[in-house]
Amino acid sequence: MAHDAEKDFNRRIAERVGRQVANAREGIGGRRMTAQALANRTAELGHPLDRSVIAKLEKGFRQTVTVADLLVLARALDVPPVTLLFPVAEAEVELLPGDVRGMWPALKWFAAEAPYPSADQQEERWEPPAAIRLFREHEAFVDLCMRTGRAASDKQFQATLADGDERKRLEVEADIERQMAVGLRDLIRGMRRSLRSLNHEPPPLPEALRSLDEDVD
Repeated sequence: MAHDAEKDFNRRIAERVGRQVANAREGIGGRRMTAQALANRTAELGHPLDRSVIAKLEKGFRQTVTVADLLVLARALDVPPVTLLFPVAEAEVELLPGDVRGMWPALKWFAAEAPYPSADQQEERWEPPAAIRLFREHEAFVDLCMRTGRAASDKQFQATLADGDERKRLEVEADIERQMAVGLRDLIRGMRRSLRSLNHEPPPLPEALRSLDEDVD
């Protein structure tokens, strides 16, 4: 019986993904992508799915869908893989066999943004794994550092066009932005070292910040 229940859950996931594939294919970019075009694209991506396989998946006749299928279909359709697993237009989703939870809490669990959703939908105190938290904070600080650097340059340029007190004010504001950017650069450098200490290679930096890796041992 347990084996049959597992097969049923696999089939229900495949049906869910199939519906989302069909929706994405019909509405991609405001135009229709044919099943053959989708099949051709999966072949280009190195994991060919025949048109008949796609048709069976969309019609709910396929018993399983693999992770490889999911990733390639998502890329071929130019949608995030999570949208094929979690139909956000629906209120609930079967997250585990027979375990139906709210759509958004379920999606957040899958994306490592929240713990497994409780039955009463109460939020629990939770922290993501250290590496994921560091990656997210790293991305946020890189973005802030780039924006701060641009703001400093903009203020400095505006100062060259101003006179008197206005010029002094803009120069002070530009200096504050520059100092903030320096602090952020130091913070990012430390975060990249922390990621490497956990045996995780941090993501590439924008060209303007690549010098932060030059002094890494």
